[in-house]
Amino acid sequence: MPSTKLLKERIESIQDTMKITNAMYLISSSKLRKARKNYQNVLPYFTRMRDTISRVVPHLPEEPVHPFFHVRDVPAPKRAYVVLTADKGMAGAFNQNTLKFLKAQAGDDPNAKFYVIGQVGYRALLHKDPRLVEEFQYSATAPSLQRARDITVDAIDDFKAGNLDEIYLIYTKIQNALTSEPVMVRLLPLDRDHLQPAPKGLGDPKGDVEMFPDAWTVFEQTAPIYMHGMIFGAMTESFCAEQSARMTAMDSATKSATEMIHDLQLEYNRTRQGSITQEITEIIGGAAAVQSSE
Repeated sequence: MPSTKLLKERIESIQDTMKITNAMYLISSSKLRKARKNYQNVLPYFTRMRDTISRVVPHLPEEPVHPFFHVRDVPAPKRAYVVLTADKGMAGAFNQNTLKFLKAQAGDDPNAKFYVIGQVGYRALLHKDPRLVEEFQYSATAPSLQRARDITVDAIDDFKAGNLDEIYLIYTKIQNALTSEPVMVRLLPLDRDHLQPAPKGLGDPKGDVEMFPDAWTVFEQTAPIYMHGMIFGAMTESFCAEQSARMTAMDSATKSATEMIHDLQLEYNRTRQGSITQEITEIIGGAAAVQSSE
């Protein structure tokens, strides 16, 4: 049985750890609220941009096919996966689930390329998977429109140059307040049918709309902004999911620490009581021995 000194030191150590986990829970909660507020502030803009594209797409000519819609029929397409992970750990299985989902989707495709955002995912694949693009390094902390714009420009340039045939976006989507799971959406080529429905309140998408100088040029300008919104929305939602996962992990760690302290406190009390009882027994035994000798 450990001594009371060791038990007391262990209790104090767990109490110090519990302070850290509780502080991380509060920090994640604050970051989560801030990220959600930031996303809600820009969401109406990108929603309207998608509505605008839905108005423009029906006016695009069937031939020639716009490069953003062109599906290349090649025997071994060059696919790229933009993967959103976290910059820090201690978020439960958040990063592991994303990387596991990535490998399930990519399989053993040697032509695939992994563009990983976030230091945890980047370090997990560095020197272990040759498909990782090492020069592509972006932080996942505090998503910004400028970062999303830079990533979009790189993706569009590689797609137009023929370096990539398909570009997919993998991120963690929040299903409800308690659960989230990795999902994959196609970034390029765009799905024309997905942009076809008429937005509510804007009437017939094939109605008379004046576009200057033409629908092709308007789409050329608005489509990248739409993709900015897709990436920024995914980055923000992934960041929110990370903070939510960290809150859950830290809350669970705090509860486990509380239970451990309770159990150790009971063991400490039993040990202390046993030592006191032993000391009393020794005193009584000594007194009895003195009396008998007299």
